[in-house]
Amino acid sequence: MKYLKRFNESVNNIDVIIETIKDILLPISDMGYDIGCNKGQQVLLKNREQFSGELFIRVVRHGDPTLKMNDEVKDEFIRMKDYLESEGFKSIVVHYIIKLDLNRQINVDFNEFIKIEDFEFSNLLFVAKV
Repeated sequence: MKYLKRFNESVNNIDVIIETIKDILLPISDMGYDIGCNKGQQVLLKNREQFSGELFIRVVRHGDPTLKMNDEVKDEFIRMKDYLESEGFKSIVVHYIIKLDLNRQINVDFNEFIKIEDFEFSNLLFVAKV
């Protein structure tokens, strides 16, 4: 509840958002994956830092063990998406490579991604946009 904010408040504390994302994805981190979050550009508005750009959330890197999509993993990603939307992010695009086709990166909207069943990902990146 400490992360509640007004409806019209813009994303202004990206470091808190990053830490919350890492907390939400802790069950996936406990599986052995290092959750990486990087922020896009920032600008200074009215003497306070405002986030203006994209948030990159990497779950699986090349060289990591593959991540199998199952209901537990989906639930964590859905929680992440819901939180990001509550913080003012308008869209989430997912970039991934599946184990069966290592030569082809696929880019889809989050809603398309979450419908995927029984694939193993060798690279997985979420890009949230304000």
